[in-house]
Amino acid sequence: MRATSPVIVGRDEEIGLLSSALDAVRRRSGRALFLVGEAGIGKSRLVGECAYRAYGLGMPVLRGRATSTGLVVPFRPLAEALASRFRAAGTPTDPELAPYHPALARLVPEWRRAGSPGYPETVVELAEALLRLLSVLGREAGCAILLEDLHDCDTETVAVVEYVIDNLADLPILFLGTLRPEPGAALDLVRSAERRQAATVRDLSPLDDAQVRALTGACLEAGPQEIPEAVHQRLAGRAAGNPYLLEVLLADLLDTGRLRRTDGAWEAVEQPGDSIPSDIVRSWARRLERLDEPVRDLLLASATLGSQFSVTVLQTVTGFEDRALFTHLRSAVEAGVIAPDGAAPDRYTFRHSLTAEALISSLAPAERASLARRAAAAIEQSGEPLDEDGRQLVASLQLAAGDRAGAARQFAEAGRRMLASGAHGSAVVLLERAHPLAAEA
Repeated sequence: MRATSPVIVGRDEEIGLLSSALDAVRRRSGRALFLVGEAGIGKSRLVGECAYRAYGLGMPVLRGRATSTGLVVPFRPLAEALASRFRAAGTPTDPELAPYHPALARLVPEWRRAGSPGYPETVVELAEALLRLLSVLGREAGCAILLEDLHDCDTETVAVVEYVIDNLADLPILFLGTLRPEPGAALDLVRSAERRQAATVRDLSPLDDAQVRALTGACLEAGPQEIPEAVHQRLAGRAAGNPYLLEVLLADLLDTGRLRRTDGAWEAVEQPGDSIPSDIVRSWARRLERLDEPVRDLLLASATLGSQFSVTVLQTVTGFEDRALFTHLRSAVEAGVIAPDGAAPDRYTFRHSLTAEALISSLAPAERASLARRAAAAIEQSGEPLDEDGRQLVASLQLAAGDRAGAARQFAEAGRRMLASGAHGSAVVLLERAHPLAAEA
């Protein structure tokens, strides 16, 4: 079951900005806007809202998206945007566009002619031709060109976008682009455009607690006060304010019967097991495939250690030398997967509490067990003394590897040390974990 909110929550400021931009474009005052945010934060919902409002104003809307397959396809989002319009409305026949047909032939197949090269001499020529085309389309009511996922686009498209946003001030054109905050030509362009005031940029932040309640209520067609507190705490903690993750997690609760409607009220139902929804696993598996192999290996090793991990322990497990280790960590940070833990300089944390679990879930069971076994062995054989936290980490890894006897020994030793230090409650918890494992082993 898909739990989707019929309304956009927590983005009133951004919707107001889009509305103002559309009004300005109708007065022949061009606008360029960029929405920057992590996957699932709500960029596409805002693009959809912009398209809906533009259609309502009678504006032509051109919408395209960069490819996420890893293939390099020059001008793909631009070609798709034009095709999305011309497929339904037909290609423009305005005589004033005729001189620009050769330049635009790369994007519009109908304007290709035998014997012509089919592509512009320069990117600037194509960009200017595109501006002329958009101006004609927006002559009566303005027009909107919406390009999504620019972090995945080719450098040629970035060059065209730069020219367009630098030259649309007095034209009836709204340019709206979205991208993730991933290092690359697109992000460099956006930050540069923001500095020189050629575009307005909005970095979308996670939803706050009240907005999480409101979004959950909208999905369930219930008031925020009707959401069971246990459900709210689970969604707020695991989704970390990400609307997509919240909706996927909520759908999983409904599908598994852990949230159900009884006598007109929503009720949380406790059930054993706590699997990661398959949509999230597939999403992270795709993102991993796009990273360099050493960075993938580092992230999988990090995820094996948990949602927070020590750089020292990670180095022990991976065997990377300092330079390589920190290069790969920096790449993972720039990809938006992990972030330094501000409270501890030697530690990093995954951006979402679900991320580490989803990464591990993307592996086959045998591969997960092997990875955990190697990590546990590397920590034990490092020669460094294990404190209580270290023993619990090794125990968790051994348990994931299927070594229940080894896990029992580590939990028991950590429990004894806790008991000796006077932490009786924690000692009981650890010893209670060790006992059934030892019995089974």
